[in-house]
Amino acid sequence: MKLLALILAYLVSHQLKQPQRFRSFTWFKKWSQWFEKQAQLSNKELLLLLIIAIPVALISFILMNIFDSSLGMLVVSILVLSYCIGPESLEEEVESQKVRSKLTVKKEDSVAVLIKKMTQASLKRWFGIFFWYLLLGIVGALMYRLAERLDAGLAETDSKKPVITKFLHILNYPVSWFMVVSLAIASDFERIYKKCKPFMTLDNIKKMDDSFLYSAADFAVENCEVEEDDKKNIEQVTISVLKRMLVVWLVFAAILVILAV
Repeated sequence: MKLLALILAYLVSHQLKQPQRFRSFTWFKKWSQWFEKQAQLSNKELLLLLIIAIPVALISFILMNIFDSSLGMLVVSILVLSYCIGPESLEEEVESQKVRSKLTVKKEDSVAVLIKKMTQASLKRWFGIFFWYLLLGIVGALMYRLAERLDAGLAETDSKKPVITKFLHILNYPVSWFMVVSLAIASDFERIYKKCKPFMTLDNIKKMDDSFLYSAADFAVENCEVEEDDKKNIEQVTISVLKRMLVVWLVFAAILVILAV
């Protein structure tokens, strides 16, 4: 059922024009500001945990009890995933040639910077949601998106910023490794493996250094693209590689479903 929900939610999200209009998280921003004032907790870790956990628990409880059948849960999963994907469309930004401005890529920035920011965007908009949904269901999808929105909404000078950024980094780290595996399968396994091998150390794992993902993505886009097309710009090539990685994820999910039967 999770695989079907992922596919349908992805298709639904691609039918939405200006999807950010339907994925407003203004309510969450107001909730976090209100709760912070009311709770007055000095422990920032506990404060942020409650800001995310309370709405996730309430929304999940209500939806799971209203739609308690298999079909109902499929509908809920599609709705939650469709809401959590994004909130903006990376493909739409590429097609409209606004991806550089949306991701704040400057004219003087290198191609590697553009590829890194597009890969980061795909992690936060697609892969992070899908990974935690497959692991924890709608609870995981909601948890990830609310954590990401809280991190995006806090100013760099806010004392809570390092805490939520660290939490989001923890959520992203396993996703980064799965993305690299899918990248290797979707491009050149041996060359990508060699590119990531120096990062496979205990010290890097302890630091949760995810720079291997961006190094591998940059290498794959610039060196492992087998379907060369002079008409494609670097943004189109990058989105093509990222979408192939997503297809690999869906295939993995399908295999897991078959093995579970």
